[in-house]
Amino acid sequence: MTSVLLVTPYFPPDIGGVENYVWNVARLLRSRHDWRVAVAATASHGTTPGRHVGPDGIPVYRLPAPVTLSQTPVGPHWPRLLRAVIEREGAEVVNAHAPVPLFADAAARAARRAGVPFVLTYHTGRMRKGRPLPDAVCAAYETTVLARTARHAREVICSSDYVTTDLPGLFLGRATVISPGVDPGLFTTSPVPEAPRVLFAGSLARAASYKGLPDLLHAVRALARTTTPGVRLEVVGAGSSAAGYQSLARRLGLADHVTFTGRLAGGELAAAYRRARVLALPTHYDSFPSVLVEAMASGRPVVTTRVGGIPSLVEDGGNGLLVGAGDITALTGALGAVLGDDALAGRLGAAGHALVRRELTWERQTERTVEVFERALGRRRAAPVRTVAVVTPYYPPKIGGVENYASRVARAVADDPALRAVVITTNTTGRRASFSIDGPVPVVRLGTWAKLSNTPVNPLWPLQLRRWLRRFDVDVVNAHAPVPGLPDLAVALSGRHRPAVLTYHAGSMRKGDRRVDLLIGAYERHVLPRVFGRARALVGVSPVSLAAGRAGAVRITPGVDTERFTPGPPPSTRPPVVLYVGRMDRSSAWKGVDVLVRAFASLAPGLPGARLCLVGGGDATGDHAGLAARLGVADRVDLPGELTGDALTAALRGAAVLVLPSLSEAESFGMALVEAMACGTPVVGSRVGGIPYVIDEGVTGLLVPPGDADALAAACRRLLTEPALADALGAAGRRVAEERYAWPRLTDRWLALFRSLLPPPAAGGR
Repeated sequence: MTSVLLVTPYFPPDIGGVENYVWNVARLLRSRHDWRVAVAATASHGTTPGRHVGPDGIPVYRLPAPVTLSQTPVGPHWPRLLRAVIEREGAEVVNAHAPVPLFADAAARAARRAGVPFVLTYHTGRMRKGRPLPDAVCAAYETTVLARTARHAREVICSSDYVTTDLPGLFLGRATVISPGVDPGLFTTSPVPEAPRVLFAGSLARAASYKGLPDLLHAVRALARTTTPGVRLEVVGAGSSAAGYQSLARRLGLADHVTFTGRLAGGELAAAYRRARVLALPTHYDSFPSVLVEAMASGRPVVTTRVGGIPSLVEDGGNGLLVGAGDITALTGALGAVLGDDALAGRLGAAGHALVRRELTWERQTERTVEVFERALGRRRAAPVRTVAVVTPYYPPKIGGVENYASRVARAVADDPALRAVVITTNTTGRRASFSIDGPVPVVRLGTWAKLSNTPVNPLWPLQLRRWLRRFDVDVVNAHAPVPGLPDLAVALSGRHRPAVLTYHAGSMRKGDRRVDLLIGAYERHVLPRVFGRARALVGVSPVSLAAGRAGAVRITPGVDTERFTPGPPPSTRPPVVLYVGRMDRSSAWKGVDVLVRAFASLAPGLPGARLCLVGGGDATGDHAGLAARLGVADRVDLPGELTGDALTAALRGAAVLVLPSLSEAESFGMALVEAMACGTPVVGSRVGGIPYVIDEGVTGLLVPPGDADALAAACRRLLTEPALADALGAAGRRVAEERYAWPRLTDRWLALFRSLLPPPAAGGR
């Protein structure tokens, strides 16, 4: 029987997320896995120092904390006392929980002196109070004491992906994420009630003011005065600010709309979830709130904020609704939508319940914890998971074909149990590095010092890139070009034992500017061939990619999500809208948007109802609007900016024709064409670059000479006035999108390529 000591600053009867986490792991380690479990905590809130018998007979050692600084208990003799507990219980592994400073650090010292493995579990990101002096103290602690504790940990567990990215120097690339779970036997599902009842569950202590209860009270007032006069809010929780919140509710005229229930636990808390229609958590900062998991386990939709680790749990529109922190108008709208739409409430609640039952039960989370403990004990080797680094100059949320392609490759790698993905890209907003999570993929954004045309640069990238490749123990590099700089460095730094795959997305990048083209030509003649030569494998996304003609190069085109981009009504029944989707930067003049505006101006007089919609952003947007004004069609040209998600899909499904009027070989594929085809929308493109390989003339679309505004106008006119042709091209385009460009078959080819480059794992593991 294996013995483990769980070390936590607070433990039941204290109530909180960390306390609940430790208690559930402790009981299941004992009951399901037959481990001997002991707990060490501080003597707080009226408990006395010494050895106690806790729930389920688990021994709980309460260590004295003679001093408390802010919310942090302090005990100078903790390392010695914890070592004595380790020896008395015969603990074979020590697992300490933080972020409350000092107690976990003392456990690390005690474990090291006792010669037993130490595992650190960290539950939140950086500790910041919003006041300069406390924040400076927290930052100093994290970079010194906590950093030393993390280094001494045999294994690290983080409660969410957000924790790893908020403290990347400590945890990114080495932590196992095991989020809080839920007991489905306690938090049981039931039909969503019809009554417009909102639940808030959380601490009402002053230190937890970030939970956003005042925002929720203002939202409830707005609902009561407008769409939902019968709305009721139940506030579950207690703390030092409870009286203040009650006073605010009275001042807002909510005495008949708000009930303060106090602290609830166990079956009473579960009943509160079941009598609510929706849980609201308008928090301004949180790592991975357990109340969201409990609500979803109960089959209740959640409305919460896009902060911390919440977006990794709640998919906006999928299993809940997300709003901006502090945006009371958006919070009111989201709550109103769930309270007023039975179908939406039921769909969100069912999706959340399914996620919890699949991934977030305490049984599953404890199994994952046991795996970590056994690795720390040397009983179980980690599966030989190999790491693929996707290196790309730009990455979502920046919109573009290369960005979407790189994201798809990274997601496919992350979904493969034998592989893990990391993205290394640039930070478009400043010189400092930043870190985020794209679904299951950590994203490292290196700082940018300057931009030359569309090329970000930073002289420190060689050092930084080498460091992150080592930090993530990268096995394969997949660099995406043609934007020079970062992809070239990634290939150059890959070395003999780390194969690099270079994905080249374009033909020549010449832009028609003599001075710029001299530099581009020199790069493509002298630098790019060397980069190609250092890459272990080359992938061209189309036949005109500069990589396509190289010996051994393979072609893997971009793909489309055929379940998201689905056909709209027949093109002949749609409004006569000519649509463009793409960049509108001055550095991307080769996209030919000005040619499209001129073509539309020539066909507009004969088609009074026709409109031109230019979707995208960039510094040339005003130029195109000015050209439309000079040609007298400004009132018929729409510029909605960049569109994503459902808005983009709706634009593609609602247009009569999509046009890609590119002028140069730089357009090696044309992702917007395939997305439109998947939506059953006929397409028109220039006979240049990779476009003729996507459009089958007269079958899926029409081709015109590049730069020929009259020919482009004629092609658009045909599709707007010949309904049978438009419908036939749209239907054929959908078939081709499904047969040739569906993402799963393309990402399967990527995974096979990565596996082919990986050496077999060394005997005995990595």
